[in-house]
Amino acid sequence: MLVHTYAISDGSVHLSVVGEIDIATVEDFEEALARAIAIDGAPRVVVDFSEVTFCDSSGLAALDRCCEQASHRGLQLRLVRPQRGVRRLLELTGLLEALTRPDI
Repeated sequence: MLVHTYAISDGSVHLSVVGEIDIATVEDFEEALARAIAIDGAPRVVVDFSEVTFCDSSGLAALDRCCEQASHRGLQLRLVRPQRGVRRLLELTGLLEALTRPDI
């Protein structure tokens, strides 16, 4: 799994995740998310899942924890472009709505 992090012109932080998120890679994934959430002044963190081919329960738990951390910091954590299999898992767990709802 690879995570590329960069800033977007509106000050948001964008993470592009590539590969599988599972017990072997979840620590690196969660650390990248936590670093992005900790950046001062960013209004939101956007996580692009278009190239995530697999995500197990450890990845879902990391997303859930980081979503809560972002909320406590007053940030929006948004997941974009999940592939079909990952999207279905997010739907079944109720995380899809929480991570993809429009900005308020």
